[in-house]
Amino acid sequence: MTPQSPTLPLSVSAAVPAPPLSLPVAAFGLLGRKHSPKKARRASQPPPVGVYVPNPVKMFDRVVIHPVAWPEEALRWMGVPRTLPPTPALSTSSAAQPLPEGALSAATREAYGRIADTLKDGSVVSREDLATFVVEAFTSIAKAQDVFIYRRAKAYLSLGDLRVRMEPMHGFSGSGLAPVLAYVDEPFRKAQREKIVHWRATRKEGVEAVQDDDYVEVMDVALLLAMAQEHKRWGVPADANGNHTTRVMYPNRAGNGMIVLTATTPAETLSGLQLGEDTVKKVTYTRRVIDIVGADGCESSPLLQLVQSLVEEGGRLARKAPAPRWPIGPWAWTTHF
Repeated sequence: MTPQSPTLPLSVSAAVPAPPLSLPVAAFGLLGRKHSPKKARRASQPPPVGVYVPNPVKMFDRVVIHPVAWPEEALRWMGVPRTLPPTPALSTSSAAQPLPEGALSAATREAYGRIADTLKDGSVVSREDLATFVVEAFTSIAKAQDVFIYRRAKAYLSLGDLRVRMEPMHGFSGSGLAPVLAYVDEPFRKAQREKIVHWRATRKEGVEAVQDDDYVEVMDVALLLAMAQEHKRWGVPADANGNHTTRVMYPNRAGNGMIVLTATTPAETLSGLQLGEDTVKKVTYTRRVIDIVGADGCESSPLLQLVQSLVEEGGRLARKAPAPRWPIGPWAWTTHF
């Protein structure tokens, strides 16, 4: 008699019926699991490619080094191009409004005259003259428009465990609540690196600080993001498109113009960074070169026209922001260091 093999019970995998042909295998694998409606909507509606980027907080998790020491790879983590070609400058003859009468002080005109004479002689304008001209322009135009522009504004960057104060060379903010522009230059960036990251300074102490007009600095990107977070922190409302606009300005290599790096940060991105979401909406960056000397003298200077628009923007944003609750006390700043 031929022995018969024992009859084994059906395995678990064999007992489960095959998925119906009308359902994909991936969908059948989700049967029997309970997901919240919110997660189901996220799974069914993936973020558009190119619009959302991975949350940089996930990349910087447990990283507490200062932004001046970030590697160049941080630009890719934050969705920023390493080089950014300039956009065509706007024509100031048709779009710009004339400066109000008495907007330019004697100190502003004197600083403008020194820069114009230096450029006319074919020489390089000193960084001290450029910085003085920008500060005097903001001071005189803000006084003429009766707008308070705080000239020593700082911004506090918060990314995951990172809490650090970003200090530009000169920061301009409407009533100290709405930062609109940070002014830096390459020698200032180099000094910041030497002060905070000593080992890198000793390795490159003989390298001269030369501005690369096409290169996007990691420090500038971190400063732009910190300024946008200041908008959210002080309750400055977003624009009609739900964005916060911040700018970093620095002289170009030739010394005859200013490079304005503008970041358009969606309010959704700031909330996503704070909540630790997996993806956040991408920040848009543009770069423009603004001439310092105008064709018809000081009043036609494209840079002064820009300063006038920034003063108006700072005053408008400050009026929309809620009044700060003073005194706030030292405990309010502990999370920003």
